[in-house]
This record gives sequence, structure tokens and C-alpha cells, in this order.
Amino acid sequence: MTFYVEACESGSMFPNLNEDEQIYAFTASNATQSSWAAYCGSSAMVAGKNIGSCLGDLFSINWMEDSDSHDLSVETLKQQYETVKEKTTASPVQQFGNLSWLDEPVGDFQGICEDSTTLT
Repeated sequence: MTFYVEACESGSMFPNLNEDEQIYAFTASNATQSSWAAYCGSSAMVAGKNIGSCLGDLFSINWMEDSDSHDLSVETLKQQYETVKEKTTASPVQQFGNLSWLDEPVGDFQGICEDSTTLT
């Protein structure tokens, strides 16, 4: 199982997650720092109206745009982590849990599974 968590202090959710568990977590920040909003102010337009709030978070935008722009059957969790960490400059992106999966394709965890018989 993989988690992508966008929230201020999101790293606080996984301090005890370890390699023995079958969980990988990818967070917007560490346990003590905020994550940062994006598409705010004049960029917060919906149907031509400014909603007076922010429409996204830098971390979430970066991983979703990365997923949209890559072949997820090829891009690995490690590659996505490195790209998103580099682009998310306002908060310290973190990873927790079972890091042995980092060479697995993102598509094994996001999107449509082609062969459901391989799920355990």
C-alpha cells in the first residue's frame, strides 16, 4: 500500500512506520513544518470567479503533474520521489516505511491494475 499525504506536518503521521510493514508513505512535509498552498490569489479562479482561497498544494500539484507527464508503467517510486522533492521547494518532502519498493513502477500503485490476479 502507498500513501501520498499532503498536509502541514504530514510527516508526523508516520514516525514509527518501518521497513517490515507493507506500507510506503510519501509526504508533503516533515513532522514540524508546513506544506505550502499554490494557485492562490489571482490564480484561484473557478469558472471565471476568484474563490478567495487556494486551489492546491505545491506537493500535490507536483506529484499529480509528474504522474500525468510520465509513463507510470516505467517511472519508479524513487524517480517520482526525487522529482517531486526537487520541485517542492517550500517544504521538506519525506518518505517513510518500506523503501524496498522504490524500484517498483508508480503504475503498480496508481491507476488501473491490468492483472488483478497478481494482487496479494
